[in-house]
Parts: sequence; C-alpha cells; structure tokens
Amino acid sequence: MYGARPACDLDLAVALVNTAQTPAGPLDRLTTMSYFQGVLAGFAEHRLAEELSPCDLDSLRRLRHQLHQVFLARTRADTVPVLNVLLRQAGAVPQLRVDRTGEVYLEWGSDRCGAPRLAARLSGAVAEFVAGQGVRRLGVCGAPPCGRVFVDRTRPGNRRYCSEQCNDRASAAAYRERRRSG
Repeated sequence: MYGARPACDLDLAVALVNTAQTPAGPLDRLTTMSYFQGVLAGFAEHRLAEELSPCDLDSLRRLRHQLHQVFLARTRADTVPVLNVLLRQAGAVPQLRVDRTGEVYLEWGSDRCGAPRLAARLSGAVAEFVAGQGVRRLGVCGAPPCGRVFVDRTRPGNRRYCSEQCNDRASAAAYRERRRSG
C-alpha cells in the first residue's frame, strides 16, 4: 500500500475536484484563494496554504479539470496518458521519505513550492493509487445529478455514491419508483 501522506494527498485531490460546480451542487467554489486555503487548513496543510496566492487560481482550476478527467476514465488505458501529462507538467520527481513510524513512502514535489508543489503531490498521489488499485476505485457519484467524485475504500469495492446523503437520496428515489410501478 502506501503511507499516510499519499492517502491524505489523494483525499486532497478529491477535495480539489469537488470544488467544481456540479449539476446539483453550488457554484464553482474555487473563485477565491481564501476558500481553497481553508480547504488546505482542513488537511493541516498550513504551510502550503501560505505559499499559494490569488495568481495560482487559474493553475488550480486547470489541475482540477485534469484530475477530474482521471475520475471520469473507466480504464487504465484512458487514465495513464492524462496522469503522465499531469506528472510531466508538474515536474513531479518522487523522493523516498521515512515517516515517524518507519514507513517508507514517495513524496512528490518536495523541491517545489506553492501551486507546482500541490500539482506534483496530487498528481503523484493519484498516479500511485491508480498504479496500485486501478481506476475502478475512483468514482463519480451515481446519484443524479450530483457529479461529485470519491475514492472507494470499501472492502468489496462497490461504492456508488459520494456520501451517505446521496446514497439515501438514491435509495428513496428507487423506493418511490418501485412503489409507482408496483
């Protein structure tokens, strides 16, 4: 598997992608850097939040779009070219690191700062996940019209919804449909 840092970066990639406007969701939330700095603070990424400036918003939106393409892909063959472009653009060169527990993990973008560091870390974490788990555990919510993305960490690998709320909403809609046709 991989250490705690890449797993956190994978969750941060999901959080970045989910800042986009979805059919059922709010407007694009990546309109100010202060919003995304708040997201980073939620991941205890205070130093990285300080490195970002409003000038980085366009590059974060491009990164978000490219990462979203990975979640939409259904095969590794579709995903690999997108990730390779992301890794190349970010200049993502991994370094081996040892955490406090002695676990070894890859750190991406350690020689960068700000948006380039974030791009390297997130694309690296997603690439590691796809290489190890494939794309079937990267998903888009199956509750129309949600559209948010998620990482399926369930044991059987059959997660279909981004949240319990969407799961409940889809279940209620299916129940109403059965009652109507039944």
